[in-house]
Amino acid sequence: MSFLRRWLSHSVRLASALLLALIAMQAPAFTHDYATALLQVSADARRDVDQREAAARQYYALGDGDDASLIQALRGHEPANAETLARSLDRVAALQAARDQLNAAPVIVQPLIAFADAAHDHDGYKAAIWRTELQTYIVHLDLGIAAMLYGAAGLVLGSLLGHVLSLPFDTERRRRPVRI
Repeated sequence: MSFLRRWLSHSVRLASALLLALIAMQAPAFTHDYATALLQVSADARRDVDQREAAARQYYALGDGDDASLIQALRGHEPANAETLARSLDRVAALQAARDQLNAAPVIVQPLIAFADAAHDHDGYKAAIWRTELQTYIVHLDLGIAAMLYGAAGLVLGSLLGHVLSLPFDTERRRRPVRI
């Protein structure tokens, strides 16, 4: 019975270490996919804003200018449309800023920045992108430096978690008398 307890304890430690290492190694690849999704969604949103601006300029015969001047001119004609357009512009700016922030950071910290940015998404612009990426992400093994470092950190944390999970099976250590 002691053999089975030790075997189960070691198996739990090894499995949790390997599992957490593999999960952690996905962080850089997932972050790259997330940054690509931010680019695609922000580009689509900007095209939508440009089309809506062109339609408003044509319909109300508004002159050329920047986004702020168009919204100000549109408020006199259609305040609700102007407010919706302003929100769309805020969304585009937030998505582009998130992507620029990711691209400006070193590769090793990009997963941490992406996670922090998604956790502090006050307006909810990136939540749908994050969920879609989690649902559609395909696990693959990236052997870059960042993935290896995250894998090593996952291995250490997984080993610690394995030790904590296997404490109930380590009854042998608790029964030994303490020698002075």
